[in-house]
Amino acid sequence: MGINLVKGENHKLDSSLNRFHIGLGWDVNEGASPYDFDLDVSAFMLDKNKKALGDSYVVFYNSDNRLRVDENGNLIQPLKIVDAGNWSDNDKMREESRPTDPELSVIGSLDDEDGSTSEDGDDEIMDIDLSKVRADVQEIVICVSIYEYEERRQNFGQVERSYVRIYKPGKDKEGQEEYLYDLTEDFSTDHAVEFCRLYRYKGDWKIQALGIGHKGGLEELVQKFM
Repeated sequence: MGINLVKGENHKLDSSLNRFHIGLGWDVNEGASPYDFDLDVSAFMLDKNKKALGDSYVVFYNSDNRLRVDENGNLIQPLKIVDAGNWSDNDKMREESRPTDPELSVIGSLDDEDGSTSEDGDDEIMDIDLSKVRADVQEIVICVSIYEYEERRQNFGQVERSYVRIYKPGKDKEGQEEYLYDLTEDFSTDHAVEFCRLYRYKGDWKIQALGIGHKGGLEELVQKFM
């Protein structure tokens, strides 16, 4: 059984947990909006000043650094970064690839624009390999934002049962995670949420549950960390 995280709480990651998945999930209240709810996961890789090392270290649905996926959404081996300019249009890029940082230490989720591909599990999944993280990256903040929230008049008040969990490859079933954070806070006026952060501490990696809401969506997160 995994560890249930409480907002603000810190836990040292097990030394065997170098490679893992981060699964994020949520449900949308029935009748909350006439439009599809497109929630996107992003990772901000920060230095000691809590700023991203550069554009390539913000891993999100529109990142320029991409890894190709096959028709089932699985990463194509061997892993090779493909420039975003190689796709004919932006929508096709988001359907056929996953974003990553230059070292392939954080691989973002395949973009699920309406939640239809993940009804029985995590809505979006990141892969993280801590052994590949650059030495000057001091923390990785995992966030979720609502795509086109202004146009669609959507907010996190229309979302319920949201969570973030960390689990090892092959242990993808519910309840097999190492760490679980259920967000129970009210984000009814927010359009983006910082779920958790992974950070270095005295030679180890730790995790902290955050639950920090933002009214400005992904744009506000970029302003904070860039």
